[in-house]
Amino acid sequence: MAAAQQFAASATTTQIPPRADSRYYLAPVAGAGWLVGIGLASLLEVGESFWLVMAVAAVLGTVTFWRTSRLTLALAAVAALTLGGARYEAARPDIDAGHVAFYNSVEGVELRGEVVTDPEVGDTRRQLRVAARELVVNGQVRPVEGLVLIQTGRYPIIGYGTALRVTGDPVAPAALGSDSYARYLERQGVHSVMRYPQVAVVEGTGGAPFTRALLAVRDRGRAILAASLPEPQAALLTGILLGDDSGLPKVVADAFRTTGMTHIIAISGFNIALVIALLDRLAAPLLPRRTAALAVMGGIVLYTLLVGASASVVRAALMGIAYLIALRLMGRPTLAVAGLFTAAFLMTLHNPLALWDVGFQLSLAATLGLLIYAGRWSRRLTRGAGNLPRPAVNLTRDLLLATLAAQLLTLPLILFHFGRLSLASLPANMLVLPAQPAVMLTGGATLLAGAIWLPLGRVAGLPAWLFLTYTLGVIEQLARLPLASVPLRLSSVALLAVYAAIAALTLLTTMDKEQRRGLGDRLRAQKGLSVALGVVAVVALLLAAWFVQRPDGRLHVAFLDVGQGDAIFITSPDGRQALIDGGRYPSVLLDELGEQMPFWDRSIDLLIATHPDDDHVAGLVEAAARYDVGRLVTN
Repeated sequence: MAAAQQFAASATTTQIPPRADSRYYLAPVAGAGWLVGIGLASLLEVGESFWLVMAVAAVLGTVTFWRTSRLTLALAAVAALTLGGARYEAARPDIDAGHVAFYNSVEGVELRGEVVTDPEVGDTRRQLRVAARELVVNGQVRPVEGLVLIQTGRYPIIGYGTALRVTGDPVAPAALGSDSYARYLERQGVHSVMRYPQVAVVEGTGGAPFTRALLAVRDRGRAILAASLPEPQAALLTGILLGDDSGLPKVVADAFRTTGMTHIIAISGFNIALVIALLDRLAAPLLPRRTAALAVMGGIVLYTLLVGASASVVRAALMGIAYLIALRLMGRPTLAVAGLFTAAFLMTLHNPLALWDVGFQLSLAATLGLLIYAGRWSRRLTRGAGNLPRPAVNLTRDLLLATLAAQLLTLPLILFHFGRLSLASLPANMLVLPAQPAVMLTGGATLLAGAIWLPLGRVAGLPAWLFLTYTLGVIEQLARLPLASVPLRLSSVALLAVYAAIAALTLLTTMDKEQRRGLGDRLRAQKGLSVALGVVAVVALLLAAWFVQRPDGRLHVAFLDVGQGDAIFITSPDGRQALIDGGRYPSVLLDELGEQMPFWDRSIDLLIATHPDDDHVAGLVEAAARYDVGRLVTN
């Protein structure tokens, strides 16, 4: 593990010149602008033409003022932002009669299509992603496009490339009952779901031959590991090596989530970093530096293909390759951040909705944290270590600092998306990560030996079983500790505020005492600038709060906890509101309304009093006095 962490931490060993220079900053600034533009386009929905007109003006300005470094960076950021907005608008599907989602909620539809990904297999069901080709409605055959998620039984076995004829009732992903999962599917291009329809196999040998061959190799790998190791060690190793954790028991998967260690069982930047480090160790003594880097990149590509080349794996591999190009081929460690944002740009250029993928966000944040902080903290530790034993300093650097650097930027995202703080995460990482290179080496040896001769794989699997058992034991014991995971959720505004604070503190810590003193003197001397910055910050926070709390196009029904009595608050998809009853206690009702309503909203469209008992209408009196009520309904 030390090799992987040192490899990532080395990216900041060269200092970036203090003067803004587009050679160093253009890719990160433009990449960040591109991502921001995609996010803004999802909120504003002003149309593709608006973004394109703005982009032309910004690009022309960037070209005109190319030699003015700071202005060039600002214009490049604006140009990338507007282009990102245009790309998002272009990627939005047209749900018309030629798209399968147009027929959601139509009963008795016959769908003809082909399975285009490796199915997700659980204990009792199989999930198929089918590219629709034709739809039969009321006896009429209509050509359509779009992806449909088919939920069916685990058997019969249906794999990639199978042509199907499916009869059932397509519905929107929201009908599955989970808003977060519905949004996840929509961002992956799935706008229709069919649950347990009638499925008939038309042909079982379709799809791309190369993809079929890769999936066959992956299936063979699963079978070898299952035959070489007992459970749950085999399922854990399958997740670590092949990116398939579907066989992991629920109690074990929950333990990994509780301790914040899911990153070792889902192929991600962590796994790619390990592959890079291990391949680098093997290639460095045998090949010249640049040739070894090319060999390592080739190994990453092969590994990506082997594990199925899913979006998360491609993302991590692309970031790893960009890092190698910057560090090894170009000899510019300072360009590693630029390579990271270039990889993020390529991923979102292909699919702008990848920006909302939690795995994408966490990979980007973890890698950025390593690049920005790990090397800097390691150098400070080395300078301040004095006469401390070198092994102790190296151990602290490799286990503690690299883990903290990766978690600094990922923790706010974890709290925002999952609402839980894993107090066991740091000790779990420090205890488990050092064993992971051995897991991958011995696991890889088990896989190769089993491919040659299965009994040989079982022998080679003995050391792998030892390291896997250690990993499972540590995770399960830490997950059982009191307060291993506590509820703590960040709102969108709080998330932005936390990242703004981290950015400000990072900037301040990079300055020496004279620079910080000079900055303070300039701010005190230019009071107008300070006031302007404060006003901009306040307006930005208010706008962010408005974006977060505006209507989201969904129906919300909240049963308010008003103590005694009942109170139900309903928000329609377009933002209209109705309050049914108000409980006995006005102060409690007003507090609950403050949690449900946008901060600027001082009106309620409809107030309903179902009957005049005190525990239903007492709270409504004060609510009617505080808010402008559009209509009152009583019995």
